[in-house]
Amino acid sequence: MTHPLPVGTRVRHHGQQWPAARSGTATVREVQGPLYDGTYEYRVDATEDFSRRSGPDNPETQDTWWSSTATIPAEETR
Repeated sequence: MTHPLPVGTRVRHHGQQWPAARSGTATVREVQGPLYDGTYEYRVDATEDFSRRSGPDNPETQDTWWSSTATIPAEETR
């Protein structure tokens, strides 16, 4: 996997291995790095409930940072 991922990329967290996460549960809004260890930090808009797929009942309104070591590009588009 190549980093950095561009702003606007649909992503999921490595802790989200369930099939619904493959379409992504967050969107990259900002990229910082490379950091001293070669990793990047991604500011993402993530779902309210980390354990469920995104949608009208679980919007991506959580502003948070994910490390490139835990950020995986979504396999499908929405």
